[in-house]
Amino acid sequence: MASLLLLHALGQATRLPRIASFAISAERPEIVQEKKLLELLRRNAETEYGRRFAFSDVRSARQYGEVVPLMTADDLAPYVARLMAGERGLLTAEPPLYYTRTSGSGGKHKHVPITESYKKDFQKTVHTALGHLYLKFPKAFTGRALYFVGTRRFERAADGLDIGTMSGFNFTELPPLLRSIYAWPYELFDVGDLTTRSYLALYIGIVQDTSLIAGIFPAPLVYLLRELEARAPELAADLRDGTLKGARGLTTEQAAFFAQYCRPRPHVAARLSSAIGRAPHELIRAAFPMLNLVYCWKTASAELYIPELARRVGPGVAIRDAIYAATEAWCSIPMGDDVPGGALAIESAFYEFIPEAAFEAGSTMALTVGDLQEGERYFIVVTTASGLYRYVLGDVVEVCGRYRATPMIRFVRRRGGVVNLVGENVDEDHVVAGIRAASAKLGIEPTWFAWAPVTIETPPRYRMWIETREALTDEALRAMAEVVESEVDRVAMDYGRVRRGGLLAPLEVVSVPAGTYERARRKRLADGSAEAQLKVNVLYPSVEAVEGTFRA
Repeated sequence: MASLLLLHALGQATRLPRIASFAISAERPEIVQEKKLLELLRRNAETEYGRRFAFSDVRSARQYGEVVPLMTADDLAPYVARLMAGERGLLTAEPPLYYTRTSGSGGKHKHVPITESYKKDFQKTVHTALGHLYLKFPKAFTGRALYFVGTRRFERAADGLDIGTMSGFNFTELPPLLRSIYAWPYELFDVGDLTTRSYLALYIGIVQDTSLIAGIFPAPLVYLLRELEARAPELAADLRDGTLKGARGLTTEQAAFFAQYCRPRPHVAARLSSAIGRAPHELIRAAFPMLNLVYCWKTASAELYIPELARRVGPGVAIRDAIYAATEAWCSIPMGDDVPGGALAIESAFYEFIPEAAFEAGSTMALTVGDLQEGERYFIVVTTASGLYRYVLGDVVEVCGRYRATPMIRFVRRRGGVVNLVGENVDEDHVVAGIRAASAKLGIEPTWFAWAPVTIETPPRYRMWIETREALTDEALRAMAEVVESEVDRVAMDYGRVRRGGLLAPLEVVSVPAGTYERARRKRLADGSAEAQLKVNVLYPSVEAVEGTFRA
C-alpha cells in the first residue's frame, strides 16, 4: 500500500504543472487556440493535405475557416486507407503509430490515425482533469482503480500497425509501473465470455483495495454492480477458500494467470457475506470499503443510468462527470465539481463551432472560442495533431458556464438525435428529461428505454418502450405517459403546440420484459463491440429500428 500511495503522489506531482499551465491558458483562450492552430498547420504544411490547402499561407483562425473545407468521416476515410496501406506524409508529417476504430454508435465503423503528437495532446487533457479530480477527492487516489478497457488489437493494418480501441491503446501504452495502479490486468479483457469476465472483474476488484471506478459510459458500471448483487454468495465462497470456482470456462493458460489473485481471505469473505441481502450500497461498501469516487459520463443518454448507479454506490461515494471525448478528439476538462461538463480543452486541439440550427440548415460558417454564448448549442468541429482538419465530430454541445475566460461545454447529443414528424423537434435531451421526471414522480427505476415515431397511424404518435425490474401495470404506464409528455412539453416548446393542435396523437408507453436489453447488449459484445465504449441509444428513427434491438 505504501508503494501505491507513492505512485499516486508522484502522479499528482507531474499533474500540478499541467493544472497551472491550463489555468494560465484559460485566461486567454483565443490567443492559445490560434497559437495551437498555427503550430499544427506549420508542422504539417508539406503534407499532401497541407499543400492542397496551402497551410503555409494561413495566418489566422479566420483565414483557416475560409480556405480549408469541413472534413467528414467520409472525407477522412480514403486518407486512412492509404496510410494503412503504407503511404506516409498525407495528413501529418509524423507517421501514425496506431489506428483506432470507433464504437460504431453513430453508424458504420470509422478508423482514425493516432500520432505521437496527438497522444501527447490528449494526455494534457487527461492529466489536467485527473489533477483537478485529485484536489477534490484525494481519497480516491489511495487505492487502485477499476477502469474498463477495450481491445488493443482487432486486427493489423497492411502497414503492420494495430487497429483497436482508444482505451486499449491508452492502457497498453502505460509503463508497467503506472499500469499497476489499475486493479484489472489487460488479460481480463481477453476473456471472451462476459459472465466469466464480470465475475473475475468483481473478484479482482474486491481483493485489490479499489478506491476509484472509472468508465466512459455508466452502463457497464451498473451492470457490474448488478452482477455483484446476483453473485455475492459465490464470490464470498471463493474469497473464503482462495479459489475461482465461479469463473467457469477459463482456458488452462487463463486459469494459471488468474490464480495469482487467489488465496484464502476469510475476513473479506465474512465482510461480504454479512452484507448479502442488505441494501445495495451496503453490499458495495462491503465489497469495496475504500471506494470513494465513480468517474463516468452523466449527460445525455448516460443520465438514464445515474439514479441506479447512485443508489447502488450510496451517499458516501461521489459520482462525477468524466471527460467529454470521442475517438477523434478529447474536448473537455471537468473540474471535479458536481455539475455536468468541463472547460474546453484549449491546449489539446483547435475547436470551431457551428450553431445547431444553422448547421442543420446547411451552414458551414463556424465560430471560434471567443464567439460562444452561454446556454447556446453548437456542432463541434476539431483540428488535431492526428491529421483531422476542420473535422465535424457530429456532436452537439452546449456552453454551460466558464472556467476563467474559457467556455465550459457539455455533450448534448449526436447528430441525428432529433426526431421531427410535424414540427415538434424532439431531441435526446428532451426525452431524457421526460423519463427523469416520470421516474422521480412515480418512483420507477428504468433499466432501459427507447423512443421512436409511429408513422403508420393518423395522426402519427410516439411510442416509448420501457424496461423495469418488475412489470408495470397498465395504470402505471398511462401515468408515465402523462408525466413524460408533460415534461417534454415543458422543455421542447413545439411538442405541446402540435399535440394540442391535433397533429400528434398521445404518447404510448409499452413495457418490455426485464432483461430484454441485457440480452441485446450481450449479443453486441459477443459480436465484437467493446464494452468500454458501448453506448445506449435513446432515440430511434422507427419502430422497426427499436424492434431490431430486441432481436440483436
